[in-house]
Amino acid sequence: MKIIKRTIILSCAAIFVFIVCKAVYNNVYINSYKAKPKDSDYYQIIDKDFNKTDDVPFTSITSFRGNADYIYMSVDQESPSSLDNKIIQYDRKTQKYTSIFNSKFKMPSVQGVELNDHWLVWVDADESGWQLNPYFMNLKTKEIQPLTKENEENVFNDFPVLIGDYAAWIKSDRKNEKAEVLLKNLKTNETESIFDLNTYTFMNMHLSSKDGKILFTDKKNNVGYLYLYDVESKKIEEIKTDYEFIGWASLLNEQQFIYLTFDNPSESSINDQKLLFYNLSTKRTQEVVSDVLTVNSYYTDFNNQVFFSYNDEGMRTFKVNNNLLVEDGELNEALNTPNFYKLSADNNVYIINQDFSDKKRKSTLMIQSELPN
Repeated sequence: MKIIKRTIILSCAAIFVFIVCKAVYNNVYINSYKAKPKDSDYYQIIDKDFNKTDDVPFTSITSFRGNADYIYMSVDQESPSSLDNKIIQYDRKTQKYTSIFNSKFKMPSVQGVELNDHWLVWVDADESGWQLNPYFMNLKTKEIQPLTKENEENVFNDFPVLIGDYAAWIKSDRKNEKAEVLLKNLKTNETESIFDLNTYTFMNMHLSSKDGKILFTDKKNNVGYLYLYDVESKKIEEIKTDYEFIGWASLLNEQQFIYLTFDNPSESSINDQKLLFYNLSTKRTQEVVSDVLTVNSYYTDFNNQVFFSYNDEGMRTFKVNNNLLVEDGELNEALNTPNFYKLSADNNVYIINQDFSDKKRKSTLMIQSELPN
């Protein structure tokens, strides 16, 4: 089995990896001098549910998840790399924050925060993104452990997702050209391999989890397949598609999910990509958007909604109606903000990152339990 070399991309959270490279001259970083941030470089947290506004000393907030009580986020607080170097727990009621993890890398890039009722996971990476160590924390005991062996040579552990008391991630062994989906019981520390991948590219490096299921994609015999794994029964369902290059699959619920088609990466021609919606109960595929040239970002939430930005346009909202995914306006307009940067929509909490860094005013992290109609 031959694994296609992994490509680092700008992507969302979900599904998206944020890596920033720095220029090097004679093996010395030219940005070794870091100017002191201006007041407008720092973030402001606006919690609409509690009607509170708070200025925080973070110049970057890359990944974040929340619940009714806390927001967990990766932040840049005097980071030597100008990328996130800490994991912060922010108390929504008291507006106090606590640093719960500091990067172990000299030039750090902490990211990949995921949260459920009992566990928190994230990744600690260097600024290149090639050294990446995932960690998990028990929210009750606050104990932090590495998800797998740290700094393992020739091994790349991708961003983990949470499913109840389990974490799943893709492990790529570059030396042996092997990629597999791993599942770890966070209570017992037992890890098992649940699937050997035929390919591992930017298209299928993403896992999605919801309602005790894990969704991912792969390719065999020049055909793209979707795979739905049930954590409790340990059964896996294989779904054949009509396309060769697919990926970035994301669950809306245990019966419905979305995924994207891609151009052949070995060819220079660019064709329209598609956003597709699949209904497991009816075995039907719906072509939702067919004129996709570039994908800016896309997310799913806890209300069976999809937020999709493509072709340098605003964030469009799609909802499930009569087993079809239909467009329902623009999220930018509903939020009254053109500066939409990132979104988190888990645990019944929406968190919107608004980037105003080019407007000479503070960027904001806006928290709310409901979106405007």
